Amino acid sequence: MRRIFNLTILILSGLFLFGCEQKTDSETANKTDKKEIVVGLPPSMHNILMERVVKPELEQKGYTVKLINFSSLRDSNTALVEGSIDMNAAQHQAYLDVYNKETNNDLVSLVHIPSISAALFSQSHRSVNEIAPNQTIAIPNDPSNTARALLLLQKLNWITLKPETKSGTANINDIAENKYDLKFRLLLSEIIPRTLGEVDYAIMPGGVAWLSKIPADNVLFQEQLSTNLELMVVVKKENLNTAWAKDVKALYQSDALKRFINEDPDAKGRFIWPQQ
Repeated sequence: MRRIFNLTILILSGLFLFGCEQKTDSETANKTDKKEIVVGLPPSMHNILMERVVKPELEQKGYTVKLINFSSLRDSNTALVEGSIDMNAAQHQAYLDVYNKETNNDLVSLVHIPSISAALFSQSHRSVNEIAPNQTIAIPNDPSNTARALLLLQKLNWITLKPETKSGTANINDIAENKYDLKFRLLLSEIIPRTLGEVDYAIMPGGVAWLSKIPADNVLFQEQLSTNLELMVVVKKENLNTAWAKDVKALYQSDALKRFINEDPDAKGRFIWPQQ
């Protein structure tokens, strides 16, 4: 009787383990072969790349692509961690590093994508060569964008920052040389477009200029983004090498997307192709 009981337990255990193994294999196959991709869309001008190029191209490959809007990037990341979306494309590595550290997660970059940089604009001047003493420059007043604006001005050789200045935290007090005795107006980024007629030059984030319908032709000088400020497609680490993720990556590196950012009236002159 004991032998029959032990044999029964052994058979049931084997069936259970076989079932678990089949389930694991099935789950792996589903992740690899899945044909529905759910994309999180936090508020971003970069959504145009997904909506007009990547989504249609994925659908031609046989995928079903579902777009879900989020009110914030952090909410989108939470949904990604929880598995209700498969990817988003609205953050750079510097932001992702902080998010992963704060939440103890391991979201990863799949591919860097075309990004919108900050830029120098003017209604009064047609060229950076018209810079002259005592002119007024409007720049964003939030710390991150102030630093980016000052680095852009240094690239133009209009100012020089102190050697010990950290690029991410540069502020007005870090200016060592103001070659043209420029005056600075520190303003909310969203206000700067309305002040173009009151200043000689203005620096603003590219997304702000786009929302304000400032023509891309008005860009006089564009920020060169460092790789850690380029936007990325972000996925769960476990999905990094799936077939669907590789298809998404290929489309964000495709000639079709390059043509779009170079030729589309809404995108032309706005985006910078990633360095990596």
